[in-house]
Amino acid sequence: MRSSGLLCTWCAILAAVLVACVDPPPPETIDRESFVQAYVALRTAALQRGAASVDGPVRDTVLRESGVTEEELLTFAEVHGEDFTFMQSIWTEVSTQLEEVTFRPLAADTVDAR
Repeated sequence: MRSSGLLCTWCAILAAVLVACVDPPPPETIDRESFVQAYVALRTAALQRGAASVDGPVRDTVLRESGVTEEELLTFAEVHGEDFTFMQSIWTEVSTQLEEVTFRPLAADTVDAR
């Protein structure tokens, strides 16, 4: 009887150790299409302004219109960043979509024209 109690204790300890060693699941992220669309929108806004990137109110507006947050973009990149093949396909898609964009200068009366 005593040995079965000891065995149960050891099994419980082993189970606890195994659970502790398992990596937690990655955080939830936005889907691939949302990431690509938001990134293309950000790059398009920057290129329309002749800038390397956008920040402040312009960035906030682009992200809001894309339906994602900066944190969601960063989480997506953090979760998937080490998957070279996946990220390569993402950047290829972004590049392809940017090649299809027709750039027109912003109107002089545009509030955020720079």
